[in-house]
Amino acid sequence: MPTVSRAFASALITALGGAEPAVRDLCQRLAEPLLATGAPAFIPLASLDGVFDQASLLSSDPGIGLRAFDHAHPSNLGPLGYAVMSSPTIKSVLVSLAEHHHLVGTGFCLFVEERKDGVRLVGVPTGTGQGELSRVFIDAVAAITVGLLCWLVPGRAIRPVRAELSYPPCAVTANARRVYGDEIHHGAAQNALLFAHADAALTVASHDPALHAVHSDYLARWQVQVGGDRLSLKVRGVISEQLSQGRPVALALVAEALGLSSQRLSRGLEGEGHTFLRLLDEVRLRDSHRLLRNSNLSLKQIAYQVGFRHQSAFNKACERWFGMGPGRYRELG
Repeated sequence: MPTVSRAFASALITALGGAEPAVRDLCQRLAEPLLATGAPAFIPLASLDGVFDQASLLSSDPGIGLRAFDHAHPSNLGPLGYAVMSSPTIKSVLVSLAEHHHLVGTGFCLFVEERKDGVRLVGVPTGTGQGELSRVFIDAVAAITVGLLCWLVPGRAIRPVRAELSYPPCAVTANARRVYGDEIHHGAAQNALLFAHADAALTVASHDPALHAVHSDYLARWQVQVGGDRLSLKVRGVISEQLSQGRPVALALVAEALGLSSQRLSRGLEGEGHTFLRLLDEVRLRDSHRLLRNSNLSLKQIAYQVGFRHQSAFNKACERWFGMGPGRYRELG
């Protein structure tokens, strides 16, 4: 199931509360058990859906998630926020968000595309049978992302030149344009924000090479520490290794590599809000994107390298991930 870190969930809920006492009290009351000391570091997104829905109803504002723009801050990202603050450019910030997104949330992949018309940040859910993300959550995540970029370059109103949103068409409000800019497409296959090359090249005001080296080292050590505690990160690593070696990937084989029984591995992943098949899907998605956009391998070779023995199965997976077949996805890149 998709999850978000406790720090990020707290930022979302604070943003939804806004200046309306009734909405703020509702959000705090509903979220209190989720954010209490000792609660899991990652919270199932489904547990927050009720908070989102009731806050939207009470405020009579279906676009309530857009309020998160005013609450954007590097602290929302936990340890990743330090590395972001000292990054050299806006593009490097987007790349860091994509590479380390699992520190903020799970159940989806983020990646950055370098295109002729700009730099595109794309979010794709992983796993089959996953429900649609709510409009409130999509708006809030986008608003925090755009607000963070503005925070990092004071005085520059960074906005996407195009926003693609997976939720159905709705009225475009002033708040929506404030976050998404003037070109907004609803009902898209993916959630994506396209930024102009000029904005992506902007220097982060708080950039410092020496500090960035320290922050990046701290982030790497923190990830190792977290990885030692989180089984899902270990499983991702084993899956990546086995795929790169052309070996079959199965629950029993991954469990054996980690010195666990299949049952213990499944229970451990379930305790972290994951399933083995979802993690496998996530790694395949990430590697497929990278190979389709950055390699000259044939589609058949890529399908085999990411663990599909039949081209038709790979084609169907790409349709689900990218909203189009692998050949078309490569052409657009």
